[in-house]
Parts: sequence; structure tokens; C-alpha cells
Amino acid sequence: MSMDPTVEQAHCRRTAALAVEVGRRTGVPLAPLEQAALLHHALDPFRQSSGLGRLAWQVVAGHDGRRIADIVQMCNLIDEQMEGLEFEFKETAAILDEIETFAVFEGFDPHLVDIVRTLRCGPLEFAALLPVEARMAGQVFRALRVEREYELEELETLALHDPSLAASLLRVANSALYGRPQRASTVARAIACIGVVASRKIMLGAAMRPVFASAGLAGIWTHSLSAAPFCSALAERTGLLTPEEGMLFGLVHDIGAIAIQFLPRESLKAHRNLLDGGCPTTYVERLLLGVDHGQIGAQLLAGWNFPEAFVEAVRFHHQPERSESALASMAFLAEFWSGLDEDIASFGRIDACLDRVGITLEALVELGRDDAVLRALKAVA
Repeated sequence: MSMDPTVEQAHCRRTAALAVEVGRRTGVPLAPLEQAALLHHALDPFRQSSGLGRLAWQVVAGHDGRRIADIVQMCNLIDEQMEGLEFEFKETAAILDEIETFAVFEGFDPHLVDIVRTLRCGPLEFAALLPVEARMAGQVFRALRVEREYELEELETLALHDPSLAASLLRVANSALYGRPQRASTVARAIACIGVVASRKIMLGAAMRPVFASAGLAGIWTHSLSAAPFCSALAERTGLLTPEEGMLFGLVHDIGAIAIQFLPRESLKAHRNLLDGGCPTTYVERLLLGVDHGQIGAQLLAGWNFPEAFVEAVRFHHQPERSESALASMAFLAEFWSGLDEDIASFGRIDACLDRVGITLEALVELGRDDAVLRALKAVA
């Protein structure tokens, strides 16, 4: 049975992106290398006879042709292994070790695998590298993560310790959403205008914004603000969390994405090249870091004393099949709803998550709606 054309094209783009990164480090001509990788599943006569080697030799002649064939063949095998993680999880290091052993049977240079290993980063202590803003966010999350009745004075005291929280409350209170005839000029008046429940939402969202802004990830912050009301609605519909807990969960589920800004310069460049070449975010993270931003985020939330259920769900929200947590499946569905395409497309994974959460695809789509308060926070940011 032939591969679905769309799936095949995505596979070839990822193979080409990785091949070009390897090619940059081996000195082979990049244009024919990329062409060979993009075509390596498209030309049946080559695939059925002499395989990748013959295709590459048709693209260029001489030593470069043989080297191109080796690189494309290795990258093809790596991508096939990465595609299969949904069904059989393996650590990235183990995948590369296996590919190296395949070289003997597949006829390509095993030393090329070492070049892929040079793309990878050593262990990083992300919590120690976090910007100051993240530490303040951790304090806010620890103070406000529990759903209960808060007093105006509690929120005011916390907001006055961080100018960004105070400013966010004042901006929203004086925005068109509330339409006050007189501007709120103090934090206490802003909270009174907005209400304690809505003020808590704003403070949680505003606490996270500087973390992503300082790391150059404002788009992820905007995504989190959009995901929060969706997770709240999904939590209420499924009963997995209270709406307020779902809102908080949506705000923090991608906190680990700040990790990519702490990659060494060369690895960060490879990260951007692979993304531009068509590789999904989590694919690139696992290839370069050995973990994805969900696993990194779980480390951060554990350090901020979040409940274990939150930590587990964030850890596996891009690998929901590896966890019994229905929250992990809920977060994966929120990512799917957002349309960010952070994973290799998988309808099987989507169906499995829908079943575990107990919701239909049609109901999932109907739940997507904005929260007026968080929308106001985005507007005034």
C-alpha cells in the first residue's frame, strides 16, 4: 500500500531539512542534497531498483553523489523512527544508536550519525537558567494556583510587589471592556472594578507574559492566553478539572517552551533551520535536546509546587499515549484545536485523546470560545 501523498510530502520535507543540516557540516552541495531528499520517495523506478544511491547519482556525479545518497538514506531512517514514536517510544540517543547499527546493512557511512549527534545539546539545567521574570511568575503561581475565595487585599498586596501585575490590572480596568466613566487610578480600585475572580485571571496571565517576552516567545504567550479559556471550557465539559483549574492549566501548559532560547548558538541556529524546513516543534526539540517542551515544563512546574496531576499532564501533553492522565489528552486536544501543528500529524492520536477525555470532535470544535477578560489582557498588552 502506498503512503498518503500529504504524509509522504511531510516526511520528505523533514528528511530534507535534516539532510541539509547534516550537509552544512560535511561540505556537500546543499541544493542537490535537498533535491535528492525531497524526491527520495517520489521516483518509484529508483526506489524499487538501486534505492537512494541511484537517485543521488542521477542528481550529481562523482564523490558528492555517493555522499548525498548516504546522508539522505540516514536521514530517511531517522525520520521514520521519529514518526514511529507514537507507537513505540524510544529515547533520541537510542534511535541514533540503532541507525548507526543499520548502516552496516543499509550500506551508508555510519560516521554520519556522529554528525547528527553534534547537533544535540548536553544536559541543561533549565530552572537555573530562567530569567528573573520567571521566578516572579513562580511566586504568583504558588500564591494563586489554588482555587478559593480571595480577598481584594490579598490580590492588591501581591500585585503591588510586581509593577507588571499592577499595570495589567489598571490597563484592563480602564479598557473598553469595562467602560468606566472615571479611570481607576489605584490597584485596589482596579480590582474592585474588575472583580476578584477576574483579577486573579489577569494576574495569572500577566505573570506569565514577561517570561515569554523575555525569552522572545510572545507568540507562545498569546497562544497560552487563547488556550486558557478553551481548557477551562473543556474542563467544565468533561469534569476533569474545575473551570478555574482548567484556565490555569491552559496558561502554564507550554511554559517549557522558554527552553529553546537557552540552546547554544549553533544549536539554536539548527533549531530554526529545521523548523523553517518543515519539522514540527516537538520533533526538533527531541532531536536536539532529547526532550520536548512538555517534559521541560513539567520540571519547572514541579519546582513551583504545582499538583502532581498538573505536572504529569504537562509532561506528556505531546505524548499522551505514554500516560494514563486524561489531563494530558485534554492538553493535546487543546494544542490540536489551536492549529499550531507542534507534532507530526496523527489522526489516531487525536481519536485516542477524544475517547480518553470523553468528547466528540464536533463538541470539541464547539467549545472554542474566547474569555472576555483574557481577551482584554491580550488587547492592552
